[in-house]
Amino acid sequence: MDACSKGDSSDIKTDAKEIKLLSCDLIEVEKLKKKTILIYIPYKIYTTYVRKIQRKLINELEKKTKKYVVLVAKRTILKGKQKNKSFKIIPRSRTLTSVYDSILEDIVSPSEIIGKRISMKADGKRVFKIMLDSKERQRDNIEEKLISFAAVYKKITRRDAVFSLPPTNEK
Repeated sequence: MDACSKGDSSDIKTDAKEIKLLSCDLIEVEKLKKKTILIYIPYKIYTTYVRKIQRKLINELEKKTKKYVVLVAKRTILKGKQKNKSFKIIPRSRTLTSVYDSILEDIVSPSEIIGKRISMKADGKRVFKIMLDSKERQRDNIEEKLISFAAVYKKITRRDAVFSLPPTNEK
């Protein structure tokens, strides 16, 4: 994390030293000319260190690599019907639905999800339509990243998703 530790404030430097990476994937998005870097971070490190400095960390990494960067916590999914000695009842946070929802939150952060719909196509496929908060529209170049968010979500979960921003009322 040397590339990240050269940030503006000492807060980023101290927290970036504690960040450990599990793995990185390079995702090519056909519609964009830019590639996206998907970085997996252990869950505990993600919750304690990364969430505080995520916006600054992503901006620094995007400047250095000239690619879009997505940080995701590595989570565990437990099967429902599997006999597990350590858990009699599977915790809600380890179910497939909960883990996929948390991954979705990680992908779009620091933006917020304001709406989620599931569309069923005629052939039986599901398409998830996700509306993001438009407050971050100018600050994070979120409009350019929407296609890469969909590609990253498809890579991790094998689900089709369409990300969009609500229309603005500017006249």
